[in-house]
Amino acid sequence: MPLKGFTPEVTNSEIGKLIGRKIIKLEKGESEVSFEMTDAWLNMQGILHGGAFATMLDTACGAATRSLLDMEKYRGHATLELKTSYLKAGRPGQYIAKGRVLRMGRSVAYSEASLFDGDGVLVSKASATFKLLPK
Repeated sequence: MPLKGFTPEVTNSEIGKLIGRKIIKLEKGESEVSFEMTDAWLNMQGILHGGAFATMLDTACGAATRSLLDMEKYRGHATLELKTSYLKAGRPGQYIAKGRVLRMGRSVAYSEASLFDGDGVLVSKASATFKLLPK
């Protein structure tokens, strides 16, 4: 069953294109998103920049949050806070981020996400707080 007022277009963004984002799963309060990270995201040490991990995790948290928004009442959400824990260095390739909503209020939502590399190894985790933006 489609989410109320939701269409795939509401998840389109330029940053999504840049990071090769594909939404695999978007259900009430949960998301699974794949990313293709290229050499363009490497830092001076030859590993993925921490901002790449943060971007992927923020995207998964945001997608899970958006899945619960009534798009007839809200125009979207904005990240207020993102706490990221880096567990392992990353290399270019395929990544999967799994997000879920912990609590959804009328004006603020809390979510978390885990990021896995192409071998299924957990490389990073994050928790996020979002401001819900009414129309």
